[in-house]
Amino acid sequence: MAFDSSMFGSGLGGILGGLFGDSGKPYDKAMEQYQQYANMSQQAQQPYQQAGQGAIGDYQKWLQGQQDPSGFINNLMGQYQQSPYNTYLQQQAQNAGINAASASGLTGSTPFLQQQQQNAANIGQQGMNDWLQQVLGINTQYGQGQQNLMTGGQNAANSLTNMYNQMGQQMGQAAYGKEAGKKQDFWNTIGGGLGMLTGLGFL
Repeated sequence: MAFDSSMFGSGLGGILGGLFGDSGKPYDKAMEQYQQYANMSQQAQQPYQQAGQGAIGDYQKWLQGQQDPSGFINNLMGQYQQSPYNTYLQQQAQNAGINAASASGLTGSTPFLQQQQQNAANIGQQGMNDWLQQVLGINTQYGQGQQNLMTGGQNAANSLTNMYNQMGQQMGQAAYGKEAGKKQDFWNTIGGGLGMLTGLGFL
């Protein structure tokens, strides 16, 4: 049985590589990087997701308040108070009317009093309409804002779901690669042992 140094050396290298090599180690690094990426993405998306979840209840309450339009408007109008500016405008109109009536000798007449009442009513109605439009606009913006929060939260949740799906696939591939690396090390050890036996002339 002749000694074959090249076969023996190749076999010894295979054994050492199989025993002390770690072909699965690069996959460990990849898995660590995937996990770090997932943590960073979760931290970035979490505030939006939480804001969206928090907005659901408020948006539902807002929608419930719109189910009865008449009751909604009546409730708003019950909170209306004439502004100091509208009161000022009514006083200015009244003073102007009195001055005009005095100049023409109509002060105290029925048409003059009716005109004064109509002017005050018109100013008051305009002020109430302006107030109502502003309140309705703010109410609409509030509902839209809650809806936007929910949309942002849904988008954040979708992003996280997609990320976890992708990461799950990548982690699965990395785990498969790591296991394949371990098997490669095992077979390198077996192959190296056979090579050494061949080099020693036993096979």
